Amino acid sequence: MPDDLSTPSHDKRASFLAALVESSEDAIISKDLDGTITSWNNAAERLFGYSADEAIGRSINMLIPPDRTDEGPGILLRIRNGERVRHYETIRRRKDGQLVEISLTVSPVLDASGAVVGASKIARDITERRLAEDQQTLLLREMRHRLKNTLAIVQAIASQTLHSISDEEKTAFQARVSALAGAQDLLSLDNWKTVLLRDIIERTLMPFDRKHRARIVLNGPPDAALSTGKVTLLAVALHELATNATKYGALSNAEGLVHITWRKIDGDERVNFVWRETGGPPVKPSTHRGFGTRLLERALESELGGAYLDFRPEGLCCIFDVRI
Repeated sequence: MPDDLSTPSHDKRASFLAALVESSEDAIISKDLDGTITSWNNAAERLFGYSADEAIGRSINMLIPPDRTDEGPGILLRIRNGERVRHYETIRRRKDGQLVEISLTVSPVLDASGAVVGASKIARDITERRLAEDQQTLLLREMRHRLKNTLAIVQAIASQTLHSISDEEKTAFQARVSALAGAQDLLSLDNWKTVLLRDIIERTLMPFDRKHRARIVLNGPPDAALSTGKVTLLAVALHELATNATKYGALSNAEGLVHITWRKIDGDERVNFVWRETGGPPVKPSTHRGFGTRLLERALESELGGAYLDFRPEGLCCIFDVRI
C-alpha cells in the first residue's frame, strides 16, 4: 500500500489546520489557563511585533496596557467556565510600545475528555475601521451643523420677508423650522440607519414637555425604530399635533391629557402610531383646513404610511401606520 495512504487522516487534518492558522490574516494565539502563550502565528508577529520565539512561553499580559490589566483575569475566568468571548473590542500594546485597537474573539480549548485546558484568541486590527468611523462622525457633525445653519438663515430671511403675515403665523413658521433643526440632533454614527421612535417623540416634544410634562403619556416598545429618512417628517407631524393640542386641544386647559402609543405590526415591518387627546375642550371638526392640517395629512400619507384624523368630541385622535 502506498505510503501516503498509510498516513493517519488526523495527521493530515492537523497539518491542514496548522497551515490555515499560519496563512490567516488575523492574529491567532493560544495560551494555557495561566495565561502563558503556547502558539503564535505569522499574523500575530505582524500585528504585535514579537516573533514566535519571543512570544511563546511568555505571559499574554505583555500585550495588555497598564490601564487595562483587569481585562486579562476576567477573560481567563470566563474561559475556565467554558464561555466564549465574542468580538471584544479593546486596546493592546505592541513590542515597540505603540497601542493598537483590536477586536478579540477568545474561545476555550478542550482536551479529549472535554475539560478546558487553554484558550485560543483571534485578534483583528480595527485601527483603520476606527479612523473611518471617526471621519464619518466628523462629516456627520459638519453636515448637521451646516444644515442647522441653513435653517437658521431660512428663519432670518423669512422674518425679514414675510411682512404681510401676522406675528402668530411668523411664530408658527419659526417653530416648524426649529422642529426640523431639532430632528437633526437625533442623527449620529450610532443611529445612522435607524432612530428609536421614543427618542424622536421625546426630542420633538421637548419644548411642549417643559410645561406639560405630566400630561403627555408615552407607551410603546422601547426598541421600535424608524429609518432616518423618516425622522424629519415624523418630527414635523408631531410638532403640528402638539401645537394644535396646545392651542385648541387637550393641552389648552389644565385637565387634558395626550396619550401617545405605538406598537409593531406586520412582522415588525410597520409601527402603528396613535395620538389620542382626552379631557380638553369639546372638539368640533373645522371646515377650514389650515396649513398645519394639510402639512400633517400630506406628510403622513405620502411618506409615513396611511393616516387617519378623527375629530372626536372628546378629543382629536390621529392614527397612522409607519413603514419602518
